[in-house]
Order: sequence, then structure tokens, then C-alpha cells
Amino acid sequence: MIVLKVIILLFCLVIHELAHGYMALFCGDKTAQYSGRLSLNPLKHLDPIGTLIPIFMLLSGSNFIIGWAKPVPVNYFAFRNGRIGEFLVSIAGVLTNYLLMIVGAILIKYGLIPFNSISIYFIIINMALGTFNLLPIPPLDGSRVLASFLTGEDRVRIFSLDTYGILFIVVLSYFGVLDKMMSPIYNILVRFIDIIIRS
Repeated sequence: MIVLKVIILLFCLVIHELAHGYMALFCGDKTAQYSGRLSLNPLKHLDPIGTLIPIFMLLSGSNFIIGWAKPVPVNYFAFRNGRIGEFLVSIAGVLTNYLLMIVGAILIKYGLIPFNSISIYFIIINMALGTFNLLPIPPLDGSRVLASFLTGEDRVRIFSLDTYGILFIVVLSYFGVLDKMMSPIYNILVRFIDIIIRS
């Protein structure tokens, strides 16, 4: 069961990064393509810390899972549509995780996959990855979404905090703050998924 959950986690992380890469390509930036990141090979995408932390959480029986992959390389100057492209690329991974979550719920609703712990885990892990990456903490996707609306020093400041972001995330997670930040979004999404499955 744990092995299957790890496989699902890795799949969701890879699809998340592919969404960034293909959206960047759609917006005119071929950096991810030239870097070999438009691949289903997990070794191309996985960040050692971002992968080991959620696996450790799974093994420890934690109900709270966070994880991330290596950011897709992006050349903002290559976007045909400027800040719109930056926003679309930044939000693509989160929206893809939420889309997978909805697809999972629809498949359960119509009996195309069984309603069991694995299918529920698939929904929850995508809910978790999407919500976690939506947080406006550098270098998570949420910070890039925010940066797409900012200019000048405020924009530069967000990118300059990337080095410290992971440490900040670990500290917030350790003290339970991260869970509290994500809970309001979780609650809304859980009700939404419940409506899809039971309606």
C-alpha cells in the first residue's frame, strides 16, 4: 500500500511539473523543452528534499503531506504575452493538481474506479499538492503568481527569498502553522469533492 501511494505521489509531482513546462512552451518559452523537462521520467523532475519529505511523512503515518519537485526553468522574456504568460505558467501546476482531483472524484462518482483508500488518497494528494504550492511562499508557485502582479522592488524581493523559502516551509510545517494556513482551502475543496461524488 505504501509503495502504491509513493508511486501516486511521484506521478502527481511529475504531472505538476509537466504542466508548467507545457504551459511555458504554449506561451512561447522553449527553455523547459531544451532542458529535457517535458518528460514523464521522474528523475528529470524530482527534488531530493521535496520527494523525501512526503515519503517520510507517508511512512510515519502522517495525515498531512507536502512535497515539491525541481522548478521548471523558465525564461520570462521569451513569453509572447508577458505577465499573462508568467501568471499562466505559475498557476498551471496547481490547476493541474486540482483537475486531477476533480477527475478522480468524477471517476468514483460514475463507478469507473472503486471508492477505496487508494482512490481517496489520489484525490487527497492532489488536493494537498495543489493547495501547498498555491501558498505565496518563495519558491512555491503561489509566490510566482503573486510576482506576476508586482513590479519593482516588491517583485525582486520575492525572487530573492527563494534561498530561504524551503527552510521557512520546514519550520512552519514543524510548528503546525502550514497546516493551519492550508486548512481553510482544504475545507472548501473537501466539500466541493463531496458534492461531486454524492450528487
